[in-house]
Amino acid sequence: MRSAAAFILVASLTASLTAAADPDQLSLVTGNGAQPTYDIGFRVGGYGFRREGDKTPAEGWTECRMNGFGLFADRVVRGPIYVEAGLDAYSSSNLIEASPTTDLPIDRMSGLLSVAGGVRANLTPWLRGYVQLGAGVELTRVSVQYGDDQTIRDDKAMPMGFFGVGADLRVAKSTYVGATMRMLVMGNFDYDAMRLQTTNQWVTPPAPSDVFAASPDLAAQGQFYIRHDM
Repeated sequence: MRSAAAFILVASLTASLTAAADPDQLSLVTGNGAQPTYDIGFRVGGYGFRREGDKTPAEGWTECRMNGFGLFADRVVRGPIYVEAGLDAYSSSNLIEASPTTDLPIDRMSGLLSVAGGVRANLTPWLRGYVQLGAGVELTRVSVQYGDDQTIRDDKAMPMGFFGVGADLRVAKSTYVGATMRMLVMGNFDYDAMRLQTTNQWVTPPAPSDVFAASPDLAAQGQFYIRHDM
């Protein structure tokens, strides 16, 4: 079912892009009236990194769970093609997870600045689907506890990229609610949590650059939003 739905959405978006190249067919995509040029929205969501070795989807994206919210704005470029800019704030999830003791017990607060380009299609008069490709930067402050009374902290700026697919539903004139699923490529920390344990107060803490040495990793993100055409 997921494969069929994805095929239908991609086929519809492909047809929309083809129609955009022909002004005579553009009305089939955008409708009879003029398409709004701008829209703004508010979104909430969360993401988690892929945990290596997990075999089930429910357990596979639970490392360093993050929750947050943000604002975004879209501008139509031509026909179904649009660009988007977003500003989001995320922090470590407070949900109790059955995480392995090897997980880094990290406290992470991040601001995500992103831009994306995409293609949208009217699947019905009240339902619209889209795909998007984007990039940005994560500005993050991270910390972990060391011993009983010490904390190791660091500030970082790390690049990120993503591919997304989603749909929104019109609930009032010019107002929509929707959902987006994104696959992110962004920095993650794989320092061994067991190396932070110490029983000797005279042990020198590891350098922040060692604890928070980031490497590219995959993360799955889900977002729900409300937006309004201007």
